[in-house]
Amino acid sequence: MWQDEEMEFMDTSDTPWFWYYLADCGRWHRFEDDPDNPLRSKDIDQSYLMDSKGVLKTASSDCHSKIDFSVMLQTDLKTGRVRRNPTELQHREKLIPLNKLSPEYQTVADYVKYDGLLDRPFVSICRIQNLDLLEMYCRKKKQLMRIHGVKEIQERILFHGTNISNVDSICKYNFDLRLSGQHGHLLGKGIYFAKHAAFADRYSVASKDPLLLYGGETRGVQGENTKIIFLARVIVGQSTVGRDHFQKPDHGSSENSHDSCVNNLSYPTVFVIFDPNQIYPEYLIQYK
Repeated sequence: MWQDEEMEFMDTSDTPWFWYYLADCGRWHRFEDDPDNPLRSKDIDQSYLMDSKGVLKTASSDCHSKIDFSVMLQTDLKTGRVRRNPTELQHREKLIPLNKLSPEYQTVADYVKYDGLLDRPFVSICRIQNLDLLEMYCRKKKQLMRIHGVKEIQERILFHGTNISNVDSICKYNFDLRLSGQHGHLLGKGIYFAKHAAFADRYSVASKDPLLLYGGETRGVQGENTKIIFLARVIVGQSTVGRDHFQKPDHGSSENSHDSCVNNLSYPTVFVIFDPNQIYPEYLIQYK
């Protein structure tokens, strides 16, 4: 949806650059891979180099689209992220700080505050870019849709609070099921997520340690405690009420027709996931 870096410098080498968009399944596609899309990387890159804050518009019988380079947002019948990359993707994972003036930052901040019910001062919001985790998430989503015989499966945007020391591992390798149960397992021995950030905040541990970004850059307030929560995309699918001895949904049942456990079927606010591939950690919020 949004730009990967705050600023990009003009590349003067002969390395070919390709532009990608993020499909709904969480996989990056090159513009050239879509035969119905008239946009090509060469044309996009030429426009970008002429005006990195401008807008590129295109229209054909099958496609009406514009790319706003100032926020790296492509608007079409669907909205997808676009990015500028060389032939080979150099970084499979990245923690990208968002500009506080960007629409993406404001969207996440509003979600934390109004949907998450957490009104706390923000220190930083970072987008987690991990292509490996996205691809595994996409494959798991397709697998569950095939198993259930459906074309759509329920996904949620949920919060998870933890210690800042766990950030690097989660961003690189996803949540670790082996570490579950450290704060109890009332609904099962899985990975817990909350509908509201205010609830996840209870499990976020305050720390004076800075948030370390890839490349050595840090985020934080020197000498002050900050906390972090993850905002994750989660495949909840079909849910059942959890029990403390559950090690998977439908523990002890031969049907295995559920994908997650919840605290309440009518109004779930806590979700338990037993397969990390059903999770994509998408944003990291640091706050006071």
